[in-house]
Amino acid sequence: MKRTRFALVAATVLVIGLSQAVLAGPSHIPSATGSKFRPLAATPEVAAGRGNQAGVQDSKTPSKLECRATGDPSANVNLDCDGITPNNEPNIVVDPVDPLHMVASSNDYESCCDQFYTTFDGGATWRTGDMSVEAPGKKQRTGSDPVTTFDVKHGVVIHSSLNFQNDGCDGDVVASISKDGGIHWNTVVEVADGGGPTSCESDGIFNDKEWITTDNNPSSPFYGETYLTWTAFRSAGGVTLASPIWESHSGDGGLSWSAPHEISGSNSALCTFQADGAAGACDEDQFSTPTVGPDGTVYVSFINDQNQALWEPGEVFDDQYLMVSSTDGGQTWSGPTMIAALEDGSRDFPRNVDGRQTLTNYQLRAPITGNLAADPTKAGRLYFTFMDNRNGVHDVTAPQTNTDVFLTVFDSGSWSAPLDLSPGGSIGDDQWFPFVAVSPVDGEVGVIYNDRSYDATYDTHGVTLSEGPAGGATFTSTQLNTAASFPRQSVFFQAGTAAPGCEACTLFHGDYIGLAYGSDGTANAVWTDMRDLYTPLSEYLQFIYFARR
Repeated sequence: MKRTRFALVAATVLVIGLSQAVLAGPSHIPSATGSKFRPLAATPEVAAGRGNQAGVQDSKTPSKLECRATGDPSANVNLDCDGITPNNEPNIVVDPVDPLHMVASSNDYESCCDQFYTTFDGGATWRTGDMSVEAPGKKQRTGSDPVTTFDVKHGVVIHSSLNFQNDGCDGDVVASISKDGGIHWNTVVEVADGGGPTSCESDGIFNDKEWITTDNNPSSPFYGETYLTWTAFRSAGGVTLASPIWESHSGDGGLSWSAPHEISGSNSALCTFQADGAAGACDEDQFSTPTVGPDGTVYVSFINDQNQALWEPGEVFDDQYLMVSSTDGGQTWSGPTMIAALEDGSRDFPRNVDGRQTLTNYQLRAPITGNLAADPTKAGRLYFTFMDNRNGVHDVTAPQTNTDVFLTVFDSGSWSAPLDLSPGGSIGDDQWFPFVAVSPVDGEVGVIYNDRSYDATYDTHGVTLSEGPAGGATFTSTQLNTAASFPRQSVFFQAGTAAPGCEACTLFHGDYIGLAYGSDGTANAVWTDMRDLYTPLSEYLQFIYFARR
């Protein structure tokens, strides 16, 4: 969850008013026909009892189709055709039974809602619109952290999101459901309650960074089960006391969900620092990502900062990535084990004007994100990607970045040594926001990431796709972007006078980008792009771009 979702820089107000004068207006389109998924229900849904809130067809909060985006998917396609306000944090998923059918999503700052982008022709044409994330009885809400999954067994697309009051309080975890392949999203279900209108980021429960996946393997004992994880921050008086990972699952297409429960567990060797929890509790976590193996085992990775053995002299909170798993459909979970240790402590990264980790000569927020992906072609093989600053100048008062992207493989019961996918470079040659996915055809593994190496001055950046055969021993890299991004000349989220020489640098361009493989072995990528110049200000916009390789 980002405070910036509720308060854009003053330039936002200006460009909203000018948007129709500057860019062509949207071309409205009719509802989709010929969907491979079931038509939208016209009557209230009745959920099989799972002990949690059932979904209700809510005609007062339908999705809204806005425009059609078109382009060449073998090059780059701008998916945002509805104005000039920013979009970021894109995610993409591919229909397991139709590689031409995809749904992407993003934070949308034009409206209350998450943005959706749906294609049935491999990315040449996209239907774009606003997706309601307001659960029944919850109005005037704002969505954030959008992530989507296909549920083949139940013929639905399920979109997970956060659902906040406009002041950032009462943050529910919700699921929006589409029965026509991602064109209409009229069913919204509350998965986890945010604690009410007085429960806010600084005091109470604050749900954050949810992620979702579905077991789409017909031979799995848990075929059709969908798993949703998130971080549940617990704070009092402005102090965070704990932030464990929670999970809930649905076996009826997202209409009802199991009672949420904590899954990050405890490990007395890995989680030695405690702010408020029991000894050994691994309860200071963030950025969980679930994935399902072909045998139905569910794995969840998350970042944790409680391993004091990793904290170097003079600094604190070097992170580790941990993993838990479930072999019984999410009912019980293993204790956490370590995937990788990171170089990202209190003296390892420069800070932007908001006090967030950033990259040298940038101001954008660059959290240490990573994700876990199970190999659909081999049970028990996992891939994990992450970035950190171990190759930069760290453990000093004024650190500088040369962040690289790494990949580690779990096979035969252990994790491999991290492989650097972007070696070499000098200060400012940063790669960040990696995301790993695996082809269901042959186990080919791909990692997408932002990349400054295409500009000798490191002012702009591009996007790279690194791919290797099953097992991930060797990789070949390809540049995906056809034009550079300009995060030092941003219309939105500007650093301002607090950052001399970087006043127009963006503070925020999301926390992740996305990659997914289809059943044809093709890689499909989305990212936050800043190539589009807003001429009146001579600064650049934030749109979501797509490429298919």
